[in-house]
Amino acid sequence: MKKYLVIGNPIEHSLSPLLHNYWLKKNNIKATYDKQKLHDENLSNLISKIKSKKISGINVTVPF
Repeated sequence: MKKYLVIGNPIEHSLSPLLHNYWLKKNNIKATYDKQKLHDENLSNLISKIKSKKISGINVTVPF
């Protein structure tokens, strides 16, 4: 199953997971879409997960 994220800091306000998971379910796409609060020191770890295909894609929210 593919995993997607919206990242940002702050991220609590984001409705992206609600909207995207609705669309994924409605179209029978086996994937999840979550939100992740990102701190500068975690950026390289996130990039590694993308490169190793543990995360299939990301969106970036404001203020990033």
